[in-house]
Formats: sequence, structure tokens, C-alpha cells
Amino acid sequence: MLDLALGSRRLLGALPGPDDLIGGINAFLRGRLDRDNRSNGERFIRGLIVLVALLPLLHLAGRFLDAFAFAGTAQSILLAVVLSLFIRQRQVWATMLASSKAYAGTTSDTQFENNRANIRKITFGFSDNFVSNLLIFTIGGFGLLLPYRLLRLALDTTEESYIQRPQSPYLSGFWPLAELAALPGTLLASLLIAMAHIFVPGTKMSAIIGMAQKVPQTLFSRLLPLNILAHGLGLSFHTAPGKKAAWIGPKSGRAKQTAMDVRKTALILVVALLLGILVGFLVLGFLLSPQ
Repeated sequence: MLDLALGSRRLLGALPGPDDLIGGINAFLRGRLDRDNRSNGERFIRGLIVLVALLPLLHLAGRFLDAFAFAGTAQSILLAVVLSLFIRQRQVWATMLASSKAYAGTTSDTQFENNRANIRKITFGFSDNFVSNLLIFTIGGFGLLLPYRLLRLALDTTEESYIQRPQSPYLSGFWPLAELAALPGTLLASLLIAMAHIFVPGTKMSAIIGMAQKVPQTLFSRLLPLNILAHGLGLSFHTAPGKKAAWIGPKSGRAKQTAMDVRKTALILVVALLLGILVGFLVLGFLLSPQ
């Protein structure tokens, strides 16, 4: 709620977030340790060393933040602001709107590709930034959230807005852990997206079929929510860059996606967001009610 109210670029959106720091560390280390002139085995071992070194440190840093958060009211408010910087829903939407305006006068093929990219990004922003981050924080506080962001951002810097698994041996230890940690949030986000189709006219209730489609060599945390959305709207998406990459979605799905598809996706995700907030309040009310 804090992100929705104050997450604009002029307020909290203008602040550098923890993801900026963690992402910078990821980029710095990968640029020096994951080079093509090294053997695959060496790159894999270097990635494991980074995990063994950084995951415990980030867990300890998160535990310190958790202890600080319960030290008083002022600290709790400050930590709520820090948590909102992990959510960044308003920033994701603002980036999408700016991108749509920038490509408004370009050629049709460029517009179609930009629309596909925007749909992917806001879908992943909802399933990961909103649902998975909040669920992981609810389960384990910052002690779990900070290590998870290290894992997830390592993938985002390589295959952002696509669903294929990273090909680098350096990341072979990152993506399985990231997928395992994101599994509860992925399932919840996908269920919310599927339920949102009930309330949005012009969508197909067959969206739930997307949960059964399996595509090899993809990240499940991205495949599932995007596949459900694709079946609900009758769209198709590449799993990776390039014309030879596999497609997901219904067989009759459209690859040429318009601004109307982006708006309908946005509406579905807004409804899913509201459903998620409602579910959160219901669970909170149940936990706080006298037994």
C-alpha cells in the first residue's frame, strides 16, 4: 500500500533501492568471474563460491534488519519504506508507460515487439516484485528476502523479460535456488492472474489451461504466470530472443500485440493486485482474530 501511495518517481520512486546495490554487486562479480575464455567447470565453481560467500552474509544482514525493525515504532516505519523499495509496482508501471510513449511513432514491428516486452515486464513485476517478494518477506523477513534478491537479480541481468533458463555455467547454481524460493509466490501469483480473468470482460476462462503447458529449458516462475495470461488473452510469446526460439500460448495466439493488449493486461494485473491485497487482509484478519 505504501508503494502504491508514495512510489512515484518524485517520492519513494526517486530513492535508490536495495535491488540497485545487490544488482550492482551481481554485475560487478559476474563481469570479472564469468568470462567466455574460462572453462565451463571453472565458471561453475566461481558461481558456487559467490553463492557460498554472499548468501550467508545477506542472511545475517537481513536478520539484523529484522531485529532493528522491532526495536520501536520509528524503526518499523523506516523498514516499511525499505520493504516498499523492493516492491516498486508504481515504478514498473511508469517505465511501461514511458516506453509506450517513446515507441508510439515507430514502425509496426517495433511497436509489436515493445508491446510484447511491456506485457512480459509488468507480468513478471507482479509475480516477482509484488507477490513473491512479499510472501518471502512474510515467511522469513529480510533474512530470506535479501538472499532471494541476490539470486533473482542474477537472472534478471541476463534474461530480463524472457523466460528461458540462463545458459551460463556461472549461473547454474543460482537459478535452481531462485526458482525453489519463488515457487510459493509463483503459484499464488498465477492463481490470482487466473482468477482475475473472471472479472475482466473479453478474456477467456481457459486461462487456467496455461498451468498445464510445459516448455523445457524455461524458468517456471516466469513461464507459469505469462502462460496463463497468454491463454486468457489469446497471445503468443517467444521464450527467448531470436526467431528460432520456442513460443508459448495457445496455437492460435497472436504474436503481433497491440496497445489494447497492453491495456487489457494492465487491467488483469490491477484486478489480480486487488485480489492479492484482499487475500492478504483476510489472512491477516484471521491471524489477528482471537482464537
